[in-house]
Amino acid sequence: MKADYLSYARATSVSILGLVIQLLMGVGLLIYSILGRDHAAQSGAYAILLGVIVWLVLAVIYDQHRRERIEALEQEQLDAQQRGSVFEGSAEDLRINARRLAWMHKFLVPGVSLALAGLLIALCLWRVSDAVDKIGYDKAGVDLFMKPPHRGWAIAIGLGFGVIGFIFARFVSGMAKQKMWANLRGGAAYAVLASLIGVAIAASHFYDMANRDDALRYLQIVIPAIAGFLGVEIFISLLLNLYRPRKAGEMPRAAFDSPILGFVASPDRIAKTLGGAISYQVGVDVTGSWAYKLVARAVLPLLLLGTAVLWVMTSVAVVGPTERAVRVRNGQLIEQLGPGLHFKLPWPFEAVDRTSATTMQQMELATPAPGEDIRAMLWTNDHKVKESYAIVRAQRRASRTAGDAVTAPSEAAAPGSPATPSAGEAGSFEIALVAVRVPLRYRVRDIELFEKFNTPATRADAIGALARRELMLELAAYTDDEVIGPKRAQAGEAIFRRIQKALDGANTGVEVLFAGIETVHPQREVAREFEKIVGAGRRSEELVDGGRTEAIGTLTRVVGDLTLAKEIVEQLGVRKRMQGEGADAKAIAEQTTKIDTLILRAGGKAGATIAAARADRWQRHMGQRGQAMAYEGRLAAFRANPILYKATLYLNMLKEELGEARVYLVPDEKSVRVRVNAEDQGSGGNVFSTGAAEAAK
Repeated sequence: MKADYLSYARATSVSILGLVIQLLMGVGLLIYSILGRDHAAQSGAYAILLGVIVWLVLAVIYDQHRRERIEALEQEQLDAQQRGSVFEGSAEDLRINARRLAWMHKFLVPGVSLALAGLLIALCLWRVSDAVDKIGYDKAGVDLFMKPPHRGWAIAIGLGFGVIGFIFARFVSGMAKQKMWANLRGGAAYAVLASLIGVAIAASHFYDMANRDDALRYLQIVIPAIAGFLGVEIFISLLLNLYRPRKAGEMPRAAFDSPILGFVASPDRIAKTLGGAISYQVGVDVTGSWAYKLVARAVLPLLLLGTAVLWVMTSVAVVGPTERAVRVRNGQLIEQLGPGLHFKLPWPFEAVDRTSATTMQQMELATPAPGEDIRAMLWTNDHKVKESYAIVRAQRRASRTAGDAVTAPSEAAAPGSPATPSAGEAGSFEIALVAVRVPLRYRVRDIELFEKFNTPATRADAIGALARRELMLELAAYTDDEVIGPKRAQAGEAIFRRIQKALDGANTGVEVLFAGIETVHPQREVAREFEKIVGAGRRSEELVDGGRTEAIGTLTRVVGDLTLAKEIVEQLGVRKRMQGEGADAKAIAEQTTKIDTLILRAGGKAGATIAAARADRWQRHMGQRGQAMAYEGRLAAFRANPILYKATLYLNMLKEELGEARVYLVPDEKSVRVRVNAEDQGSGGNVFSTGAAEAAK
């Protein structure tokens, strides 16, 4: 077709029509998305409205082409009239529209493409970040996704936009096959984008009719992601256009012309492109063969037949040997299905929900299992996981005075019962944090109750929330020392019973196979201090046990019989009370005699000491009594003959005093010197001298 101004005028009209259709579809979808609170539709509306920029640029470009063609005709006429004139060649200076058109292709189209790419990428980042917080669940397991309430309007608008956008895109793609209208492919791409967005919205709501909201949930991310992909594609096309060789006067391809959306708008180009590549490589004209023409004529019936066969096949469902299933029609449970082949109404009228019933399923209720590369599970090392801490009561470790009473084992609190605070501790409550691993292993017992309990996407989270609630309530009844130490197994059994009772009460249809405490430890930051406390407690227990052992040993050594020792202590207490109450002395003496009898009967050191004391007392008593009787005899002898008695005493005294004495008999006329010291005199003198010679001298 010859490129004249009428051809460009038609392209301008089509561009304006495309702008109006694109604007109406974008505004209509935006109004529905705001009124219907549809996040995905609102993202699609913004993407469709950005396509208005493309149609506006195309309208301006093709109108400028029309003006340039008119200007060229006027220049030709002017050149014919001025041929041979001295002013020949001056008409070139009057081609203002041509220079303006060249400026538009060189600066306006790339600039608009760059701005459009930035807007598409910004739209992607904005809507995806906003959608991330609306497709999942919060920490409490609450679904944050809000399903659009107006399903009918969404399906009608989506199908309407799909049909209108695709038909208009096919019409514009047909025009773009002409060289002068080639840039209309960019507008057709955004028309088919509106069509795809409408079809995606309608298909998601159709899929939701089978109680599957996954498509609606993730469509909030898919549509902005497509917009971001188009923005990146525009950037790449813009860079490639800078280095793509062109002939002089050739119209450059706009960067906003998406090749991928262009293929969707004109699917026959895909076959021609592939056929051209095959023909270039192997020299075979595929598109010109009779087989290709036959398939091209029958491609639509074949697609419809394949779609129909696939749709009919959705009426057949296979349940595996380890699975149980339920047949659901419009959200209502019809019947339970066992393993085997089953028939149902085709999608979306009926669906079969399968669940692994015989296999064990597991979830962690608190801290997950440690990493596989952990060699030793210690309180103070890193377990390579993010630990969750449970709240328990803190063990009170009040200091005892010497007069404090020791609680007997029979008076201890019942297992799991909360401790009663004393008068000084009224209103106070201390807590502790421990990292506890509690795996929940279960299987499906009743598939009907299991399917009715919750939606498939949130069922496991709901079971975990119920189990974690019971776990926290049960652990709150224990202290940190009890959970880590003696009552750990008891707490695990109580957790198992509570979780099973809670799941039965919620009609989950789940049978708990195991729920107990596998590992428990304090926070890593305080583990060493906790170990010091535990060690001090153990040392305290060792000291108490040592004291008890020493007390028993002492009682056994002192008394000899532990049973009699306890009885003697009780009787001593009775005597102490009697003395304090001012009882009769005779009664106190009888009580003392009773105590002495018990001590003597028990034996031991105390009994031996008492027996020895009695023997010593008796010996002294009899000795003193003998002396008294001897004195009485002597007194009687003195009274009978005092002189004789005194002489006898005097002679006895001399006998006792002089019995060992040495007596010397010497004459009276000579003086005798008695030398008691028998040491040698004059040591070192003559050894042959005699005593007589010495005496003579």
